[in-house]
Amino acid sequence: MSKPTPAERAAQLSEGLDYVKDLPGFERGHPHYFKDPMIDHLLEIVLQLGAELWIVKDRQMIVEHLLATEGKVTPEMIERFRPPQDLAQKLAEERRTLSRRLYQSLSDHMGPGGKAEFMGGVVGTTPNTAPDKAK
Repeated sequence: MSKPTPAERAAQLSEGLDYVKDLPGFERGHPHYFKDPMIDHLLEIVLQLGAELWIVKDRQMIVEHLLATEGKVTPEMIERFRPPQDLAQKLAEERRTLSRRLYQSLSDHMGPGGKAEFMGGVVGTTPNTAPDKAK
């Protein structure tokens, strides 16, 4: 099996993502969601830092597992490692927990159905007030 070309890889990654075209500010390869482009850049930085943090946490859990089971660890062992079912489930849950903790504030004020109508800074939305959480 040959390695996919960049165009083929982009097509694979885009499969099933047609719904994102309805999001405010969608533009393939250059999305913009806020009127101030600097906010988009800061959001991208936060998302990238979250991804990098997960890589470090994932590798740390692998190192800990290898030390506990093998008594030693090498870079090659880390790269070749395939987690057993129980560790794979734990890694998936840790990833979900980290994502929720890091990014929950991005969706806390989303309206019903994921609509951000009240977020006045978002391109294509109308200003309104955030829903009352006390209700």
